[in-house]
Amino acid sequence: MEIVSTMGSGSLGRELDLDTFVSELENHLGGSVDANFTSNGMATVRLEEDGPAYTLYRTGTFQIRGATDEDHLTEAADRFREVLSEIGVEVPDYEFRHVTSVFMEDLGREVNLEALTIALGMEDTEYGPEQFPGLIYRPPEHEVALLVFASGKIIVGGTTDRSEAKSAVKQLKDELAVLDSA
Repeated sequence: MEIVSTMGSGSLGRELDLDTFVSELENHLGGSVDANFTSNGMATVRLEEDGPAYTLYRTGTFQIRGATDEDHLTEAADRFREVLSEIGVEVPDYEFRHVTSVFMEDLGREVNLEALTIALGMEDTEYGPEQFPGLIYRPPEHEVALLVFASGKIIVGGTTDRSEAKSAVKQLKDELAVLDSA
């Protein structure tokens, strides 16, 4: 099972003037900051090309998305804090935590999603191929969501724990084995 992406969130413990903040980032990093202002209260920046995305809110809360694993997420959070210090942004109460990871597994076989929906039970699944090409399965024993595709690819979200993701996928594989033997 491979980890595809991680996301963390935090707070600087203070409000930010986003225009000034982004301008200071650009000056400090030589204009290489990729910034996207979604609204007056939110901006997304990348400190390096193809690096993690930092979504900053006027309130001082932030999210880091697109790190490839937990170590990369920690490095991105450390880099962000370092840059804040370098541009003189005082951070009275810095908080950060890993919120979720996205894992991927490949069953190495195709899956009949209609039959799987029935086998898993309509109360724990959502499948509407005209709206989304995969089956959404929320196993009652786990606090994760599995996106199962006919190709056999599975995306697991809603946890930071690889063992929880693996356990949910094992349960799905066991259900598929029962379905195959029927």
